[in-house]
Amino acid sequence: MRDSNLLAALVALFERYWEDAVPLDVDDTGAVTGTDAAGPPDPLGPTDRRILALLVAGVADKAVATQMGLSRRTVQRRIQCLMELAGATTRIQLAWQAARRGWL
Repeated sequence: MRDSNLLAALVALFERYWEDAVPLDVDDTGAVTGTDAAGPPDPLGPTDRRILALLVAGVADKAVATQMGLSRRTVQRRIQCLMELAGATTRIQLAWQAARRGWL
């Protein structure tokens, strides 16, 4: 088998599904558990959700900081952490990923 665009697309699709997968536990009898959860625990706290909501609404970093009683640098640092968590390289990608993942 040689590399092809189709193979690369299938590998990327597999990796994406694997990233969102829910772990299953199989006991000694072969019974499967762990399917009740809709997914991993929510990675965002209330502060991150509020920052994200304001960011998506188009509020500037300085205004977000003022509204939330944080420093501008703290807001920027938390946005950067959210971007890393979502695998986004731009704020627009972050907004799209947040909507897709149900963070908003």
